[in-house]
Amino acid sequence: MKYSWKTYNLKRINLSKKIIKFNRKNKFNYIENGLYNHIRDIFCIGLLLLDKKKKLNKILDYGSNLIALSNIKNKINTKKYKFYIFDPFCEKKINLKYPVNVTISNKKKFLKESNFDLINFGSNLQYLNSLDELKNNLNFFKTKVIVITHTPVTLKKSFKSSQKNHKNLIQKIYNYNSLISFFIKKKYKIIFKSINEKKYIGLKNNNKHTFSINIIFQR
Repeated sequence: MKYSWKTYNLKRINLSKKIIKFNRKNKFNYIENGLYNHIRDIFCIGLLLLDKKKKLNKILDYGSNLIALSNIKNKINTKKYKFYIFDPFCEKKINLKYPVNVTISNKKKFLKESNFDLINFGSNLQYLNSLDELKNNLNFFKTKVIVITHTPVTLKKSFKSSQKNHKNLIQKIYNYNSLISFFIKKKYKIIFKSINEKKYIGLKNNNKHTFSINIIFQR
């Protein structure tokens, strides 16, 4: 049976509502479970690297859902950002009063025809069969910052593995140097990198050469 990202993303809406409600009533941000506070902060750092003089920076959250943007309102000023979520499994409009300026699209044509100041890959590159999908789907021409978070990589040969916490879900674990090279060839350089605790990798075939990484590229 094929894994249903549509069902997964719909379930995340309830948590989004909970976070948004909390942040409207409180001065400081909602505390998410596990490593999510950390990776949201890294995303915010990426946003703050963009041109502050620009009237509106366009942000793409690639292959994501509403949860990633639910918990940044009390962390940074979001007024100078227009967010776009590419969710290929979204089939209908989501009725939710959102704290940031956001549009959700399932159209690949929209991606290729648009220019984004920042592209965020939050734990999704491992679900691509090939990094060539990014070349085919995205226009990196004017993108100044790339943020990658909570993404497993290996220092050895790329491999595939089942995911421990979700049935019927396979990850492709890219070789670290191959992943880095993909973006370096597009004239980006690494300005930040870190790893997460091993327990968050979530693979059945985990080993000492596999890491969950966070990276910020800038051009």
